[in-house]
Parts: sequence; structure tokens; C-alpha cells
Amino acid sequence: MARGPITERLVRAARRAHSAQVVDLAAFRAGGEVARELQATLMTREEADELHPVHAFWSLVQHNLAMFGEQVLALPDASKFAKPIAAAEDEYMPSGPPMSPLTGTYFFGWAYCDFQVGVAKETAAGATIDVITTLGVDPGMLTLMRTFAASRMGLWTVLGHGDGTTILREGVMGDTRECVVPAGYPGKRGELWLARVLPAPKEGLPSLVFTTPYVLWSPASAWEEYLGRTLTKMDPKNPARAYPTLMKHGLSARYWPEFVFEAYASHKPEAVFLLGIPDVDGSRPHGAGFVAPRGSGG
Repeated sequence: MARGPITERLVRAARRAHSAQVVDLAAFRAGGEVARELQATLMTREEADELHPVHAFWSLVQHNLAMFGEQVLALPDASKFAKPIAAAEDEYMPSGPPMSPLTGTYFFGWAYCDFQVGVAKETAAGATIDVITTLGVDPGMLTLMRTFAASRMGLWTVLGHGDGTTILREGVMGDTRECVVPAGYPGKRGELWLARVLPAPKEGLPSLVFTTPYVLWSPASAWEEYLGRTLTKMDPKNPARAYPTLMKHGLSARYWPEFVFEAYASHKPEAVFLLGIPDVDGSRPHGAGFVAPRGSGG
């Protein structure tokens, strides 16, 4: 994809700042050796040993993207990303229930990978990757960060369970994944989840449910009806083609975080439960005119 104007300014600003040593961008020169050092400093061996290898793998990628992203967003030219992300953080206070229904993993994925600004629809993750690409980061890590940046939320149905894994199917896309769920919630057969699923690092390993699972209490039929009317409006000729765009970017800047905020119904340490449909007024517990349906809940 062509680089947007905000990213172009950030690339030039990062080069100037690095040359003038105004901002410490030494990590942007990271090669394989620095990447290994980051792994040692961001996640000790003892911590890594407690994680499933797939979880440890994607945690390292996310930590790298977050570290580089913080430096990029600190540049003055990044204000169109930084200010709205900071405003959303102040409003939603992402941390997970009971403080906020938006978990830290969910908010990071939305803020960096999904939230778009400007006419070129640029993202903070995309801008970060373009900046550090020009400054010499290890190509392998760049590829992994691009995969993370391209990820999105999706609507997944629990089909069953493997050996310490949960088998999920994304109905619209027809994709079935065997997943590690670090949050510790295996789910019940037939449950519908809103989740960001990252691919297996290599063949033979499971995928990863990066977010704490958002378990949807409204009937699957209500979600099917929602997708039917929403996707048809987005792309009348091929509604299914619009699904990835809907799940990644929504219909407005805060479409999905606002839904999570208003739909929060309950939680346990390993899962968050949501009730309602994005376009049905009165269906979400913290939305206007809420009326609790009979028999709702898990």
C-alpha cells in the first residue's frame, strides 16, 4: 500500500530526530542481536517458561511493536494518532473489569492496528512499521509486526476442545482454528466470541486468542441478522467481502470499543460477557433505553 501523508512526515521527522540525536531512536537500528536483547529485557526466561510457546512468541512481537510505537507516537508529527488514542484511553480507562470492560490487549489492538486517521486511513501500527523499516529493523521482526498489524477482531463460535486448546470457527469466513487461550477460558460448545485470533507461528502449532475472550450473550441468530443487514449495506454485491473491514474498523472510529463499553454485562477473571447488538438501540446494558431481555446471560 502507498504510504500516507502522516506516515511520510513521520519518516522524515524520525530521520531528522535520529540524525540530530533529539530523540533516542537507537532501537530503530535494531538487527537480530538487538531483537534478542529485547526478548531478554522484555520477558525474562522464567516468565517465558510460564507461557505457552505461541503466547510467548506473539507477546514478544506485541512488546516490540508497542515499544517502537511509543517512540513514534512521541514525535510531534504523530499527534493525529496520539491525541485521539490518548483521549480514548482517558475515556475508556482500559485495564479490564471491574475498572473497564476494555482489556489492555483489546485496547492495544484497536488503538494501534484498527483505528484509522486521515484521508489515507493510516494506522499507528502501519506508520510505526514504515518508520522503523526505513531505519533498519530486523526484517524478520518487521514481517511479524506486519502480521500483527493486519490482525482484526472476529466473531468466532466454539466448536469444541483439543488438548489444552479451544477449537473456533469464524462463520462468515469459514475459517476453523485450534487456539491457545492465555486468559484461561476454554469456552462452552456453541458460544459466540468476539476475539482477535493471531495465526500459528509455524505449521503444527495452534493459533492464539490474543484478547481475553468477549463472550456474546445475545443469540447467534441476532448476530446473523445484524451481519446480514450491515454487510449488505456495506457491499450489496458481495456482503461477505465487507466482513473483514467491518470487524477491523467498524462503521466509525470508536464503533467496536464503544460497543464493548456499552454491552458489558458481567465478567470473570478469564472472560468478559457482553449483551446486545451494535445497531439495536436498547439492547446494550450501558446504552440508552436498555431493557433487559428475559433469560439473558450465560
